Amino acid sequence: MSAQSPEGSALIALLTEKFEIDPARVRPDATLESLDLDSLALAELALALQERLGVPVAESEATKRTTVAGLTATLTGKRTAAGAR
Repeated sequence: MSAQSPEGSALIALLTEKFEIDPARVRPDATLESLDLDSLALAELALALQERLGVPVAESEATKRTTVAGLTATLTGKRTAAGAR
């Protein structure tokens, strides 16, 4: 998957480095569950994204059913909104 945004790059980096997921598995349509992230890993991912990107990530925004593309879009929207303030 090619990252089109800083948010996408941050997400891919965290998934491949922190959670040791094979980069070939990190596709836009992959759900977080299909990447073998359990509830604890989802909480860790949300916290790591918040620290790296400076925007809060709610529990409902990073669920097992969330896709990589969906989470990237959410993060991009939040950062854009935060920058507009």
